[in-house]
Amino acid sequence: MLKESQIIQRAGTLPDEVARRLREQIGSGEFGPGEQLPSQHELAAMFGVSRSVLREALSLLKSQGLVVSHQGRGQFVNPEGASVFQLEPNFGDREDLAQLLELLMSFEVTATALAAERHTKAELAAIRQALDGLAGAVTTNSPGVDEDMHFHRAIMLASHNRYFIRFGDFLDQRVRRLIRVARSNTARQSGLTNAVHEEHKAIYDAIADRDPDHARQAAASHLTNAAARLKLYRSER
Repeated sequence: MLKESQIIQRAGTLPDEVARRLREQIGSGEFGPGEQLPSQHELAAMFGVSRSVLREALSLLKSQGLVVSHQGRGQFVNPEGASVFQLEPNFGDREDLAQLLELLMSFEVTATALAAERHTKAELAAIRQALDGLAGAVTTNSPGVDEDMHFHRAIMLASHNRYFIRFGDFLDQRVRRLIRVARSNTARQSGLTNAVHEEHKAIYDAIADRDPDHARQAAASHLTNAAARLKLYRSER
């Protein structure tokens, strides 16, 4: 059972933090497979958060397959939850961020090179449309999170590898905060938003030229710079 000392004090990503605490307790066996969790009212009180924060945290755990709901009975630990792949990086941890970057490098760089080799005219047009959407975000000085997602998903589709596409969707859900924070940060800094757009344009140009080597380089450069922007954001908080 949760202790009063576990009440979350910090502001910010409270649902993520609540989900992390519960995930740790599930992993440690404090809440075993098939066991019912305390009520939402009890959990909210124990963590010192609102019911809406608690519900969002539980929604995160459900999307990860760790928690299941039974109508009229409450929330339960998924008996098969331990076998569900999890990806919940700690963006405040430099080492964790570095390891996340390694994963993204191995995945997105290869997918971008495949897109350069395999794209159809229609798929290239879709990537271009997403790039134009990003240009519109630059014009309005908005973070462009959704436009960024559309751009990278269009590239995944052009890879013609169903596993890359599926895992890309998974990453969108798990690391969306990374992109949101990085792009929100650059939107507030003079010159950096345009630099981000140029990175995306370089990726598009390499794909359009059917140049997988340049596509790899452009994708790697974009990911490295995104990680650097996130670190800059963290240092300014």
